[in-house]
Amino acid sequence: MKKIILSMAVVALIFATSCKKETAEDVKTEMVTKGTEDVAALETAYNEAVIKLEEAKKSGDAEAEKVAQEAVDQAKASWEAAVSKTTDMASDLKEDVEETKSDLQDAKEDAKAEINESVTEAKAAINTAKTDAVDSATKAKADAVEAANKAKADAQAAATKTKEDAKKGYNNTLDKMKAK
Repeated sequence: MKKIILSMAVVALIFATSCKKETAEDVKTEMVTKGTEDVAALETAYNEAVIKLEEAKKSGDAEAEKVAQEAVDQAKASWEAAVSKTTDMASDLKEDVEETKSDLQDAKEDAKAEINESVTEAKAAINTAKTDAVDSATKAKADAVEAANKAKADAQAAATKTKEDAKKGYNNTLDKMKAK
């Protein structure tokens, strides 16, 4: 019973870990997609800031040009930071997925080893039960032979005693008849 429960637990573990793998891949895809969207939005904002800077330069307004240049610098810094962050996040996710994959592989190997151990132990238990059954049958047979031999010896002893008793009785009867 213990082996059956262990086997069922291992199967449940394998099933659960296979579900986790799909979830991790889904999360990775979702995060990379979201990060890519953010980078694209920041790139668009940077491009728009550059266009406004060009317009400010054409207008000749120094104050507008200064504000537009600051906006371009901030947009560029935000865009580059987002690209860097997204790249780092994708790299981290890739490492996490690889680590999870390795952990799942280890869990799979452990489960496989436990299943093999359970099977080996079950086979050993079956072989032990077989051996015990054969030993019990052999002992029962030996006990039956011994009991039969004892019964035979007892029967022979009883027959010999009965024969001797009959002989004594016959001799006594003869002696009594001679005496008369």
